[in-house]
Amino acid sequence: MTNQEYIQNVLKTECNVYNPELACRTTNHNTLRLLHGAMGLATEAGELLDIFKKHIFYGKDIDKPNLIEEMGDACWYIAVICDVLGISLEEVMRINIDKLRVRFPNMFTETSAQNRDLDAERKILEQFIDSNKEE
Repeated sequence: MTNQEYIQNVLKTECNVYNPELACRTTNHNTLRLLHGAMGLATEAGELLDIFKKHIFYGKDIDKPNLIEEMGDACWYIAVICDVLGISLEEVMRINIDKLRVRFPNMFTETSAQNRDLDAERKILEQFIDSNKEE
């Protein structure tokens, strides 16, 4: 399955009905979708952490099937956010690697991690946005 096929399948399972009493009247539909994605990612991150908490503090084996399930759920929320932003998963991955190449030109080092050039990293993101405006 391609990344774009994945996003299209995700959209078939996305809830697009929001409780109007809970949603601010000035908040548009795409903002609610972004919020849903962000909240979902936070929830899935917590569920991932819970697997490791149970392993470290309760002596349970790492539940690999559950770990894979939670990673898939996180991907689902990322796909929703990609759709709202009009960006593919491939583009997100490429931009991330381009940014990391600026941060770590040769390989990870603690020095590079602690002395980041945030302006150069931001420029990578802005270049993508600017190039899409021209299309």
